[in-house]
Amino acid sequence: MTTSRYLARLMGPVLLVIGIGMVFGLMMEGPGYSSLMKEFIADRAVIFLTGILTLLAGVALVNAHNVWVQDWRVIVTILGWLLVLRGIMLLVFPLTVQVFGDRIAASQAGVVAGAAVTFVLGAILCIMGYEDLWEKHTRRHRSTRVVAAGGRRGKSPRRKRA
Repeated sequence: MTTSRYLARLMGPVLLVIGIGMVFGLMMEGPGYSSLMKEFIADRAVIFLTGILTLLAGVALVNAHNVWVQDWRVIVTILGWLLVLRGIMLLVFPLTVQVFGDRIAASQAGVVAGAAVTFVLGAILCIMGYEDLWEKHTRRHRSTRVVAAGGRRGKSPRRKRA
């Protein structure tokens, strides 16, 4: 398995669940979910700790996968660099992060947009990360059907004799 697939398999499901969780949080709790976000943003110690963890994750990701190609793998690289930038922002400019976070938390549309982007990125990474497993399963399923039907796997069909 390539590093790209491995990282996609790690990040894809997490982003997918975060996106779903954000939507369900807004649907089920409404203002309660927004107040949770505001409490998180109001605590500078939490912002600092989140900045350390985010920067650590971003640097690890960029060191493991700094691939600039024109296919899906560049998503992993871009997410790594965005984590690095976000970690730096959280650590160096916590007040700016608080102001910007308050604006997003106050706007339900901002949270929904963030949830949609997170969900889509998670779905793309899941599809690309687990694609080879789906292909193996599909090939195995097809060959099982051929054998069960009395066919010969991997050989050319027999000719009828005249």
